[in-house]
Amino acid sequence: MERLVQKYIFDPEMNAGRMIFLTGPRQVGKTTFAKNWLARQGAGDNYFNWDDPSVAREYKRNPLFFKNIIDSRPGKAPLPLVFDEIHKVKNWRNILKGIYDVSKENMTLLVTGSARLGWYRKSGDSLVGRYFSYQMLPVGLPEAANDFSHVLMDDRPLAATGKLADAARQIDEPGLEEKLSALLSLSGFPEPFLKNSPRFYTRWNAEYKSLLTREDVRDLSRISDIKGIEQLLEILPSKVGSLFSVNSVVEDTGYHHATITRWLDVLKGIYLVFTLRPWHKNIIRSIRKENKLYFFDWSNAPDSGPRFENLLAVSLVKLAARLTEIGLGAFEIMHLRNKEKQEVDFVLVKNNRPVALFDAKESGCDIARSGIYFSRLLSIPYFQIVRNCRKVEVFPGDCAVIPATKFLMLTG
Repeated sequence: MERLVQKYIFDPEMNAGRMIFLTGPRQVGKTTFAKNWLARQGAGDNYFNWDDPSVAREYKRNPLFFKNIIDSRPGKAPLPLVFDEIHKVKNWRNILKGIYDVSKENMTLLVTGSARLGWYRKSGDSLVGRYFSYQMLPVGLPEAANDFSHVLMDDRPLAATGKLADAARQIDEPGLEEKLSALLSLSGFPEPFLKNSPRFYTRWNAEYKSLLTREDVRDLSRISDIKGIEQLLEILPSKVGSLFSVNSVVEDTGYHHATITRWLDVLKGIYLVFTLRPWHKNIIRSIRKENKLYFFDWSNAPDSGPRFENLLAVSLVKLAARLTEIGLGAFEIMHLRNKEKQEVDFVLVKNNRPVALFDAKESGCDIARSGIYFSRLLSIPYFQIVRNCRKVEVFPGDCAVIPATKFLMLTG
Protein backbone atom coordinates (compact mmCIF):
# COMPACT_ATOMS: atom_id res chain seq x y z
CA MET A 1 0.00 0.00 0.00
CA GLU A 2 1.44 3.37 -1.02
CA ARG A 3 1.30 6.08 1.64
CA LEU A 4 0.45 9.73 1.12
CA VAL A 5 3.48 10.95 3.06
CA GLN A 6 5.64 9.57 0.23
CA LYS A 7 4.44 12.47 -1.94
CA TYR A 8 6.21 15.15 0.08
CA ILE A 9 8.47 13.78 2.81
CA PHE A 10 11.56 13.65 0.57
CA ASP A 11 11.09 17.10 -1.01
CA PRO A 12 14.68 18.30 -1.63
CA GLU A 13 13.65 21.94 -1.24
CA MET A 14 12.61 21.20 2.34
CA ASN A 15 14.99 18.48 3.45
CA ALA A 16 18.32 18.90 1.66
CA GLY A 17 21.02 18.60 4.30
CA ARG A 18 18.63 17.57 7.09
CA MET A 19 17.64 14.34 8.75
CA ILE A 20 14.00 13.30 8.35
CA PHE A 21 12.15 12.11 11.46
CA LEU A 22 9.01 10.03 10.89
CA THR A 23 6.83 9.37 13.92
CA GLY A 24 3.35 7.99 14.48
CA PRO A 25 1.41 5.22 16.20
CA ARG A 26 2.75 1.71 16.52
CA GLN A 27 1.94 -0.58 13.57
CA VAL A 28 0.80 2.31 11.38
CA GLY A 29 3.27 1.28 8.64
CA LYS A 30 6.42 3.34 9.23
CA THR A 31 8.87 0.43 8.98
CA THR A 32 7.22 -0.95 5.83
CA PHE A 33 7.27 2.52 4.31
CA ALA A 34 10.97 2.98 5.13
CA LYS A 35 11.97 -0.41 3.72
CA ASN A 36 9.97 0.19 0.53
CA TRP A 37 11.69 3.57 0.10
CA LEU A 38 15.11 1.92 0.35
CA ALA A 39 14.11 -0.89 -2.01
CA ARG A 40 13.00 1.56 -4.71
CA GLN A 41 16.49 3.05 -4.67
CA GLY A 42 18.35 -0.24 -4.62
CA ALA A 43 19.52 0.36 -1.06
CA GLY A 44 17.66 -2.35 0.84
CA ASP A 45 20.73 -3.22 2.92
CA ASN A 46 20.77 0.25 4.46
CA TYR A 47 17.98 -0.44 6.95
CA PHE A 48 19.29 -0.53 10.53
CA ASN A 49 16.99 -1.46 13.40
CA TRP A 50 18.62 -0.46 16.67
CA ASP A 51 16.51 -3.05 18.49
CA ASP A 52 18.97 -5.49 16.91
CA PRO A 53 21.95 -5.67 19.33
CA SER A 54 24.35 -6.25 16.45
CA VAL A 55 23.71 -2.75 15.08
CA ALA A 56 24.68 -1.00 18.31
CA ARG A 57 27.55 -3.45 18.76
CA GLU A 58 29.03 -2.60 15.35
CA TYR A 59 28.78 1.12 16.06
CA LYS A 60 30.37 0.71 19.48
CA ARG A 61 33.17 -1.38 17.97
CA ASN A 62 33.87 1.31 15.37
CA PRO A 63 32.21 4.76 15.62
CA LEU A 64 33.05 5.24 11.92
CA PHE A 65 30.97 2.18 10.96
CA PHE A 66 28.23 4.21 9.27
CA LYS A 67 30.62 6.77 7.78
CA ASN A 68 32.44 3.91 6.06
CA ILE A 69 29.14 2.67 4.59
CA ILE A 70 28.24 6.18 3.40
CA ASP A 71 31.69 6.83 1.91
CA SER A 72 31.62 3.53 0.01
CA ARG A 73 28.64 4.71 -2.06
CA PRO A 74 29.69 5.00 -5.71
CA GLY A 75 28.84 8.28 -7.38
CA LYS A 76 27.83 11.56 -5.78
CA ALA A 77 24.15 10.94 -4.96
CA PRO A 78 23.37 10.99 -1.21
CA LEU A 79 23.09 7.51 0.29
CA PRO A 80 19.56 6.54 1.45
CA LEU A 81 19.76 5.32 5.04
CA VAL A 82 17.15 4.30 7.65
CA PHE A 83 17.60 4.19 11.41
CA ASP A 84 14.65 2.51 13.12
CA GLU A 85 14.12 2.70 16.90
CA ILE A 86 17.46 4.41 17.56
CA HIS A 87 15.80 6.40 20.36
CA LYS A 88 15.87 3.22 22.47
CA VAL A 89 19.67 3.42 22.64
CA LYS A 90 21.45 5.36 25.37
CA ASN A 91 22.88 8.67 24.10
CA TRP A 92 21.00 8.27 20.80
CA ARG A 93 20.95 12.03 20.20
CA ASN A 94 24.75 12.20 20.39
CA ILE A 95 25.03 9.25 18.00
CA LEU A 96 22.79 11.01 15.47
CA LYS A 97 24.62 14.32 15.91
CA GLY A 98 27.98 12.66 15.30
CA ILE A 99 26.86 10.83 12.15
CA TYR A 100 24.96 13.86 10.82
CA ASP A 101 27.70 16.41 11.41
CA VAL A 102 30.28 14.28 9.59
CA SER A 103 28.17 12.94 6.69
CA LYS A 104 25.15 15.20 6.20
CA GLU A 105 26.09 16.08 2.59
CA ASN A 106 26.45 12.43 1.58
CA MET A 107 23.33 10.81 2.98
CA THR A 108 19.55 11.07 3.22
CA LEU A 109 18.85 9.75 6.71
CA LEU A 110 15.31 8.72 7.64
CA VAL A 111 14.82 8.15 11.37
CA THR A 112 11.65 6.26 12.31
CA GLY A 113 10.03 5.47 15.62
CA SER A 114 6.77 5.61 17.52
CA ALA A 115 5.97 6.78 21.01
CA ARG A 116 9.36 7.45 22.52
CA LEU A 117 10.84 9.20 19.49
CA GLY A 118 7.94 11.66 19.40
CA TRP A 119 7.97 12.01 23.19
CA TYR A 120 11.68 12.70 23.44
CA ARG A 121 11.57 15.02 20.44
CA LYS A 122 9.09 17.27 22.26
CA SER A 123 10.84 17.19 25.62
CA GLY A 124 13.86 19.34 24.84
CA ASP A 125 16.03 18.77 21.86
CA SER A 126 19.76 19.02 21.22
CA LEU A 127 19.15 18.14 17.55
CA VAL A 128 17.35 21.36 16.67
CA GLY A 129 18.31 22.60 13.22
CA ARG A 130 19.42 19.18 12.04
CA TYR A 131 16.07 17.60 11.10
CA PHE A 132 12.47 18.12 10.04
CA SER A 133 9.78 15.92 11.55
CA TYR A 134 6.79 14.31 9.84
CA GLN A 135 3.90 12.17 11.01
CA MET A 136 2.45 8.99 9.59
CA LEU A 137 -1.11 8.51 10.77
CA PRO A 138 -3.67 5.78 9.98
CA VAL A 139 -4.68 5.00 6.40
CA GLY A 140 -7.06 7.47 4.80
CA LEU A 141 -9.48 7.00 1.92
CA PRO A 142 -7.01 8.08 -0.83
CA GLU A 143 -4.53 5.47 0.43
CA ALA A 144 -7.25 2.83 0.62
CA ALA A 145 -8.29 3.69 -2.95
CA ASN A 146 -4.67 4.14 -4.14
CA ASP A 147 -5.59 7.47 -5.72
CA PHE A 148 -3.83 10.65 -4.60
CA SER A 149 -4.85 12.81 -7.55
CA HIS A 150 -7.48 14.75 -5.58
CA VAL A 151 -5.56 15.30 -2.33
CA LEU A 152 -5.20 18.94 -1.31
CA MET A 153 -1.62 20.19 -1.13
CA ASP A 154 -2.76 23.79 -0.74
CA ASP A 155 -5.06 25.41 1.82
CA ARG A 156 -6.58 27.99 -0.52
CA PRO A 157 -9.55 25.84 -1.69
CA LEU A 158 -10.57 25.46 1.97
CA ALA A 159 -11.09 29.21 2.27
CA ALA A 160 -13.61 29.34 -0.59
CA THR A 161 -16.81 27.28 -0.59
CA GLY A 162 -17.11 27.25 -4.38
CA LYS A 163 -13.54 26.06 -4.95
CA LEU A 164 -13.80 23.15 -2.55
CA ALA A 165 -17.24 22.21 -3.86
CA ASP A 166 -15.92 22.21 -7.44
CA ALA A 167 -12.99 20.02 -6.42
CA ALA A 168 -15.37 17.60 -4.68
CA ARG A 169 -17.61 17.38 -7.75
CA GLN A 170 -14.66 16.10 -9.80
CA ILE A 171 -14.52 12.95 -7.66
CA ASP A 172 -16.73 10.19 -8.95
CA GLU A 173 -15.04 6.85 -8.44
CA PRO A 174 -16.67 3.45 -7.96
CA GLY A 175 -15.89 1.57 -4.77
CA LEU A 176 -15.22 4.54 -2.48
CA GLU A 177 -18.28 3.85 -0.34
CA GLU A 178 -17.21 0.25 0.20
CA LYS A 179 -13.69 1.31 1.17
CA LEU A 180 -14.97 3.94 3.59
CA SER A 181 -17.20 1.33 5.24
CA ALA A 182 -14.17 -0.96 5.61
CA LEU A 183 -12.13 1.83 7.17
CA LEU A 184 -14.90 2.61 9.64
CA SER A 185 -15.24 -0.99 10.76
CA LEU A 186 -11.63 -2.23 10.55
CA SER A 187 -9.64 0.93 11.41
CA GLY A 188 -6.97 2.69 9.38
CA PHE A 189 -4.12 0.48 10.60
CA PRO A 190 -2.73 -1.40 7.60
CA GLU A 191 -2.72 -4.97 8.93
CA PRO A 192 -6.38 -5.28 10.02
CA PHE A 193 -7.56 -3.13 7.11
CA LEU A 194 -5.80 -5.26 4.52
CA LYS A 195 -6.86 -8.52 6.23
CA ASN A 196 -10.46 -7.36 5.80
CA SER A 197 -11.65 -9.65 8.60
CA PRO A 198 -13.79 -8.37 11.51
CA ARG A 199 -12.68 -11.32 13.66
CA PHE A 200 -9.03 -10.56 13.00
CA TYR A 201 -9.59 -6.87 13.82
CA THR A 202 -11.24 -7.72 17.15
CA ARG A 203 -8.27 -9.86 18.18
CA TRP A 204 -5.74 -7.36 16.81
CA ASN A 205 -7.34 -4.41 18.61
CA ALA A 206 -7.29 -6.15 21.99
CA GLU A 207 -3.65 -7.13 21.64
CA TYR A 208 -2.70 -3.70 20.32
CA LYS A 209 -4.13 -1.88 23.34
CA SER A 210 -2.52 -4.41 25.66
CA LEU A 211 0.85 -3.87 23.97
CA LEU A 212 0.59 -0.10 24.35
CA THR A 213 -0.49 -0.13 27.97
CA ARG A 214 1.85 -2.86 29.17
CA GLU A 215 4.97 -1.85 27.22
CA ASP A 216 4.87 1.73 25.96
CA VAL A 217 3.24 3.16 29.08
CA ARG A 218 5.93 1.60 31.25
CA ASP A 219 8.67 2.74 28.88
CA LEU A 220 7.52 6.36 28.91
CA SER A 221 6.54 6.77 32.53
CA ARG A 222 6.83 5.41 35.99
CA ILE A 223 3.19 4.39 36.04
CA SER A 224 2.81 1.02 37.71
CA ASP A 225 -0.98 0.97 37.99
CA ILE A 226 -1.64 -0.69 34.63
CA LYS A 227 -5.06 -1.83 35.82
CA GLY A 228 -5.98 1.81 36.38
CA ILE A 229 -4.86 2.71 32.86
CA GLU A 230 -6.92 -0.16 31.48
CA GLN A 231 -9.95 1.01 33.47
CA LEU A 232 -9.51 4.48 31.96
CA LEU A 233 -9.34 2.98 28.49
CA GLU A 234 -12.67 1.23 29.04
CA ILE A 235 -14.30 4.59 29.79
CA LEU A 236 -12.75 6.78 27.07
CA PRO A 237 -14.60 5.39 24.00
CA SER A 238 -17.89 6.72 25.40
CA LYS A 239 -16.33 10.21 25.57
CA VAL A 240 -15.49 10.46 21.86
CA GLY A 241 -16.94 13.56 20.21
CA SER A 242 -18.23 15.23 23.37
CA LEU A 243 -16.63 17.85 25.60
CA PHE A 244 -14.17 15.96 27.73
CA SER A 245 -14.32 16.49 31.48
CA VAL A 246 -11.52 15.13 33.63
CA ASN A 247 -13.78 15.60 36.65
CA SER A 248 -16.35 13.19 35.22
CA VAL A 249 -13.63 10.57 34.71
CA VAL A 250 -12.47 11.17 38.29
CA GLU A 251 -16.00 10.40 39.45
CA ASP A 252 -16.17 7.27 37.28
CA THR A 253 -12.81 5.86 38.37
CA GLY A 254 -12.17 7.21 41.85
CA TYR A 255 -8.65 8.35 40.94
CA HIS A 256 -7.33 11.85 41.63
CA HIS A 257 -7.60 14.63 39.04
CA ALA A 258 -3.81 14.91 38.74
CA THR A 259 -3.52 11.16 38.19
CA ILE A 260 -6.08 11.10 35.37
CA THR A 261 -4.45 14.14 33.75
CA ARG A 262 -1.03 12.47 33.87
CA TRP A 263 -2.40 9.24 32.45
CA LEU A 264 -4.08 11.09 29.59
CA ASP A 265 -0.80 12.82 28.74
CA VAL A 266 0.88 9.41 28.53
CA LEU A 267 -1.92 7.97 26.35
CA LYS A 268 -1.46 10.93 24.01
CA GLY A 269 2.29 10.37 24.06
CA ILE A 270 1.89 6.78 22.86
CA TYR A 271 -0.44 7.85 20.02
CA LEU A 272 -3.49 6.12 21.46
CA VAL A 273 -5.67 9.22 21.85
CA PHE A 274 -5.46 12.91 20.97
CA THR A 275 -7.37 16.00 22.04
CA LEU A 276 -8.53 19.13 20.24
CA ARG A 277 -8.50 22.52 21.94
CA PRO A 278 -11.43 24.94 21.76
CA TRP A 279 -11.26 28.01 19.53
CA HIS A 280 -12.59 30.96 21.52
CA LYS A 281 -11.24 34.22 20.09
CA ASN A 282 -13.98 36.61 18.95
CA ILE A 283 -16.63 34.20 20.25
CA ILE A 284 -18.93 35.62 22.94
CA ARG A 285 -19.54 33.21 25.84
CA SER A 286 -17.34 30.59 24.21
CA ILE A 287 -16.21 27.38 25.87
CA ARG A 288 -12.54 28.01 26.63
CA LYS A 289 -11.23 25.06 28.62
CA GLU A 290 -12.85 21.76 27.65
CA ASN A 291 -11.08 19.73 24.98
CA LYS A 292 -12.60 17.05 22.78
CA LEU A 293 -11.03 13.59 22.80
CA TYR A 294 -10.58 11.13 19.93
CA PHE A 295 -8.75 7.86 19.24
CA PHE A 296 -6.23 7.34 16.45
CA ASP A 297 -8.06 4.04 15.97
CA TRP A 298 -11.55 5.45 15.42
CA SER A 299 -13.03 1.95 15.55
CA ASN A 300 -12.82 2.18 19.34
CA ALA A 301 -15.84 4.50 19.27
CA PRO A 302 -18.79 2.15 19.89
CA ASP A 303 -21.52 3.98 17.93
CA SER A 304 -21.62 4.90 14.25
CA GLY A 305 -22.04 8.67 14.71
CA PRO A 306 -19.07 9.24 17.03
CA ARG A 307 -17.04 6.75 14.98
CA PHE A 308 -17.57 8.71 11.78
CA GLU A 309 -16.78 11.97 13.59
CA ASN A 310 -13.60 10.37 14.97
CA LEU A 311 -12.52 9.25 11.48
CA LEU A 312 -13.12 12.77 10.16
CA ALA A 313 -11.11 14.18 13.09
CA VAL A 314 -8.11 11.99 12.18
CA SER A 315 -8.43 12.96 8.51
CA LEU A 316 -8.45 16.66 9.37
CA VAL A 317 -5.51 16.28 11.76
CA LYS A 318 -3.61 14.59 8.91
CA LEU A 319 -4.54 17.51 6.63
CA ALA A 320 -3.30 20.08 9.16
CA ALA A 321 -0.08 18.13 9.71
CA ARG A 322 0.57 17.85 5.95
CA LEU A 323 -0.04 21.54 5.27
CA THR A 324 2.30 22.41 8.14
CA GLU A 325 4.97 19.92 7.05
CA ILE A 326 5.10 21.19 3.47
CA GLY A 327 5.73 24.70 4.75
CA LEU A 328 2.44 26.53 4.17
CA GLY A 329 2.07 27.75 7.76
CA ALA A 330 1.26 26.51 11.25
CA PHE A 331 -2.04 24.61 11.04
CA GLU A 332 -4.14 23.11 13.82
CA ILE A 333 -7.57 21.49 14.14
CA MET A 334 -9.70 22.85 16.99
CA HIS A 335 -13.36 22.75 17.97
CA LEU A 336 -15.92 25.46 18.68
CA ARG A 337 -18.78 25.72 21.18
CA ASN A 338 -20.45 28.48 23.18
CA LYS A 339 -22.42 28.39 26.41
CA GLU A 340 -25.68 28.42 24.45
CA LYS A 341 -24.58 24.97 23.18
CA GLN A 342 -24.12 26.15 19.61
CA GLU A 343 -21.20 24.17 18.25
CA VAL A 344 -19.17 23.14 15.23
CA ASP A 345 -17.15 19.94 15.38
CA PHE A 346 -13.92 21.22 13.82
CA VAL A 347 -12.15 24.48 12.97
CA LEU A 348 -9.09 24.60 10.74
CA VAL A 349 -6.77 27.28 12.12
CA LYS A 350 -3.80 28.70 10.21
CA ASN A 351 -1.23 30.89 11.97
CA ASN A 352 -3.74 31.41 14.79
CA ARG A 353 -6.56 32.50 12.46
CA PRO A 354 -9.62 30.36 11.61
CA VAL A 355 -9.82 29.29 7.97
CA ALA A 356 -12.84 26.97 7.71
CA LEU A 357 -15.47 25.15 9.78
CA PHE A 358 -16.45 21.48 9.46
CA ASP A 359 -19.24 19.34 10.91
CA ALA A 360 -19.58 15.57 10.75
CA LYS A 361 -23.12 14.33 10.09
CA GLU A 362 -24.33 10.80 9.44
CA SER A 363 -27.30 12.02 7.40
CA GLY A 364 -29.24 15.14 6.55
CA CYS A 365 -28.52 17.57 3.75
CA ASP A 366 -29.94 20.70 5.39
CA ILE A 367 -27.33 23.12 6.70
CA ALA A 368 -27.06 23.18 10.50
CA ARG A 369 -28.02 26.47 12.12
CA SER A 370 -24.89 26.50 14.28
CA GLY A 371 -22.76 26.23 11.16
CA ILE A 372 -24.52 29.20 9.55
CA TYR A 373 -24.19 31.22 12.77
CA PHE A 374 -20.47 30.67 13.26
CA SER A 375 -19.72 31.04 9.56
CA ARG A 376 -21.29 34.50 9.58
CA LEU A 377 -19.67 35.42 12.89
CA LEU A 378 -16.14 34.47 11.77
CA SER A 379 -16.61 35.25 8.04
CA ILE A 380 -15.24 31.85 6.99
CA PRO A 381 -16.75 28.91 5.04
CA TYR A 382 -18.75 26.16 6.72
CA PHE A 383 -18.65 22.63 5.30
CA GLN A 384 -21.09 19.96 6.43
CA ILE A 385 -19.55 16.55 5.76
CA VAL A 386 -22.32 13.97 5.46
CA ARG A 387 -21.79 10.21 5.64
CA ASN A 388 -24.98 9.23 3.81
CA CYS A 389 -25.12 11.79 1.05
CA ARG A 390 -24.30 11.63 -2.65
CA LYS A 391 -24.55 15.21 -3.92
CA VAL A 392 -22.43 18.32 -3.40
CA GLU A 393 -24.59 21.36 -2.63
CA VAL A 394 -23.60 24.99 -2.09
CA PHE A 395 -25.90 27.21 0.00
CA PRO A 396 -26.14 30.97 0.56
CA GLY A 397 -23.94 32.32 3.31
CA ASP A 398 -20.69 30.53 2.34
CA CYS A 399 -21.95 27.07 3.35
CA ALA A 400 -21.83 23.71 1.58
CA VAL A 401 -22.78 20.07 2.02
CA ILE A 402 -20.17 17.59 0.78
CA PRO A 403 -20.52 13.78 0.78
CA ALA A 404 -18.01 12.11 3.08
CA THR A 405 -16.36 10.01 0.36
CA LYS A 406 -15.64 13.07 -1.77
CA PHE A 407 -14.37 15.17 1.13
CA LEU A 408 -12.10 12.42 2.49
CA MET A 409 -10.51 11.98 -0.93
CA LEU A 410 -9.55 15.66 -0.72
CA THR A 411 -8.22 15.72 2.82
CA GLY A 412 -6.39 12.40 2.86
